[in-house]
Amino acid sequence: MLIEQPPQQYSGALAIGLVLGLLAVLVSVVSPSWRSNDTEGVVAKVNDTAITREKYLSYLEMLSADKKNPIKAQDSQYVLQRLVEEELLVQRGVEVGLLHSDKRTRAAMVNGMISMTTAAAEARAHSDEELTDFYQDNLAYFTPTSRLRVRQLIVQGGDAQQAAQMAYERLSNGENFQVVNSQFGSEVALTIPASALPPAKLSEYLGPAITQLLLEKPRGFVSEPMAMGGAYRIVQLLDKEAGQARPMLEVRDQVEAEYVRRAGEEALRDYLQWLKDRAEIEYPSELSQ
Repeated sequence: MLIEQPPQQYSGALAIGLVLGLLAVLVSVVSPSWRSNDTEGVVAKVNDTAITREKYLSYLEMLSADKKNPIKAQDSQYVLQRLVEEELLVQRGVEVGLLHSDKRTRAAMVNGMISMTTAAAEARAHSDEELTDFYQDNLAYFTPTSRLRVRQLIVQGGDAQQAAQMAYERLSNGENFQVVNSQFGSEVALTIPASALPPAKLSEYLGPAITQLLLEKPRGFVSEPMAMGGAYRIVQLLDKEAGQARPMLEVRDQVEAEYVRRAGEEALRDYLQWLKDRAEIEYPSELSQ
């Protein structure tokens, strides 16, 4: 067997790290005798691929965090051999085309590259002034959505279009809705709640187009009859509760999280564009059109 069974006291975290090569956190607890300023040195070469002292020390730190006893010389050799074996497995995986044939391997590679690309941008220190400017520039994003109180009148029947137009004119002139609805309206299975609803919920009853229209209209607006199959719909906007922006200090964590997220996205877009600019990409298929 290529990889021997590691000592029991640190078989868990280190074994996974050496097999997968994905050590996300390096704990800075290691014996001073194992530290070195020479992080650019090479501790081993595997088929001309160097294993750096920096990488070796980072794995050793992980081992130190997993062990209760101080690091010993045999631990050093154990880590070094696991690194060599890991590199051999990686090289063999590339040799047999695992990167191109195995979806999980490709996904891990893509996710690793994305994390590497966005990490620096997301970790960059940002000032309160930057966050405040970002908040002001994106005030609508951080403002709660409006809530709308709406009712509708559905007109059906052979003369639905004409009846709907009459109902619209009477509602537009301020006539009582219940009176107009009792004369022209028809019962429907899906009734809009009488309470104020956020746009996403209202859209479930009226659809996104009508909901967006109502968001842009003032309180008291009455829509012209809208065809819906063999019937006509008239919508009346009873009330609109506009969303109120909260003070920056109350939403600072949310603003900071969004600022960091967008910084990472921008870094990734720039990096992908750089990769495209330096690559030779062809689209021989009509799918590119």
